[in-house]
Amino acid sequence: MFDRHAFAARRIALGLSVEELADAMVVAPSTVYRWESGETAPSLRMLVQASRHLCTPLMSLLTEDDTEQRRKATAVDALVREFNALAD
Repeated sequence: MFDRHAFAARRIALGLSVEELADAMVVAPSTVYRWESGETAPSLRMLVQASRHLCTPLMSLLTEDDTEQRRKATAVDALVREFNALAD
């Protein structure tokens, strides 16, 4: 499950406004506000993108409640690391 508190805390720690993060992710600021308020949650694809913009592991944006989503995120995180290693 998406950890909206970790997401917002990481954004704030990096000194990014909601608008700056939204621009970088090419989404509306209202989308980021809805994620942080818990009204909606980002897709796994958007979480991968957010983890890159927030310079944090994908797993840090998930709670431990949803083991299926964590399993998928672990696999995606490994693929992203592999792809990045090949690109270097």
